[in-house]
Amino acid sequence: MTEAFEQAIRTRIKAISDTPEARRQALAQHLTPPEVAELAASLFSDADRALDCLDLGGGTGILSVALLERYGEQVERIDTVELDPTLARVYDEELRERVGGKTILGDALIAGVNGGTRYDRIILNPPYKKMASNDPRQSCLPAHSANLYSAFIMRGVEQLRDGGELVAIVPRSWTNGDYFTPFRRFVLSQCSLDMLHIYGSRDEVFSDTNVLQETMIVRFSKRRQVGKIRVSESVVKGATLVVREYEARDLIVGDKLVVRISPEESTSLGETVESVGLCPSTGKVVDFRSRGYITQEKPKERPSVPLIYVGNFPKGQLQHPLSFGKGQWFCLDDEWATKQVCDPGAYVLVKRFSAKEERRRVVAYPLVVDAPVALENHSSFLHQGRPRRVVPLRSADLAYGLSLWLNSTFIDEWFRGVSGSTQVNAGDIKKMPCPSLDDLESLGQKWSVGMDQKVIDEVCGVLI
Repeated sequence: MTEAFEQAIRTRIKAISDTPEARRQALAQHLTPPEVAELAASLFSDADRALDCLDLGGGTGILSVALLERYGEQVERIDTVELDPTLARVYDEELRERVGGKTILGDALIAGVNGGTRYDRIILNPPYKKMASNDPRQSCLPAHSANLYSAFIMRGVEQLRDGGELVAIVPRSWTNGDYFTPFRRFVLSQCSLDMLHIYGSRDEVFSDTNVLQETMIVRFSKRRQVGKIRVSESVVKGATLVVREYEARDLIVGDKLVVRISPEESTSLGETVESVGLCPSTGKVVDFRSRGYITQEKPKERPSVPLIYVGNFPKGQLQHPLSFGKGQWFCLDDEWATKQVCDPGAYVLVKRFSAKEERRRVVAYPLVVDAPVALENHSSFLHQGRPRRVVPLRSADLAYGLSLWLNSTFIDEWFRGVSGSTQVNAGDIKKMPCPSLDDLESLGQKWSVGMDQKVIDEVCGVLI
């Protein structure tokens, strides 16, 4: 490691320690670790001429240093845009004597919009923060953006020369989901998706700045889509374990241009959860908006029903009431509250949000009740009705079999290959491969409390 890079590391550490966490969070400021910066710069292709470069959101300059290490004297200049005046000053002090270029102080989504400058290489670790639909900066973008990071990438793509390359360190959430469809359509109409590098650990990459998103490094180039996309993966920073190449048509799929990290698993199943007649819906009760209806103890004077959270399944089976800091009863004080209730019968709950230490993203629980219940919003639930008309599953065995199927390693790996999000929402569940209802009912007869993952995979394997 060169002295310049070691100095960049020291500068990054000092900037993190000197900047209050509240300010870094307000600016969505996640300064790039050195191993990640080196890997990001290494994803660029070789060059045979002088390069004009852009570090979009320069921070302390560690990505610019990585670019200089990668290309040496071929770097003609590096421009940067930085919102934080303190970091912009640090960038100039550290780098401007070594490389030409200009530092623009301001919002990268607005600054230099009409400048017309085009670059050969653009590198960025953009802010990760939701972007409101009514954010005035949306009007400066070529497509609607759900998050600042996708907005930064679009701004970068607009500033690429033909044949130029952009490497970005971003969450995986852009790869699927309706919110990012406009972004995917824009960037894939302008560029080729060349490479993806996936990190296996959710919190490893930015462990010292409290970033818990699933993170990837992606390379786009300003040209038509190449035939093959390279996908690499490492469990920790700096250690590449697996490198594969896939046909682009196997990774970029459907009219919404969902991007997979591996081709869809081979299976004999031709049906999905939706096509076999199952309907996933989101739990109806948003607890923080319904505090007046929720009580810890069963009220004597008010009609009420059990309120079910995923926390009510500590060993995979319903336990209610249960003390874990959440109110357990939902009061039916008016017509609105009554409409939040599900009829007695069989359902399957699926967690919408996974914790970083959980080994599976898709986690399902059978729910078989002989009285009405209310279901909290942090879970989705499967039934046989329609989005606006809930009908219980036709049997308890179907609920047990469906929960086994959704808890299989096959489904978890399928979802990881398709989705870049740690959330499992109703729209994702609809697309999951699924056996027939008869096969699921037969599977349900093998269900028991606390089944080992190996056993689950064995009983589900005959249906794949």
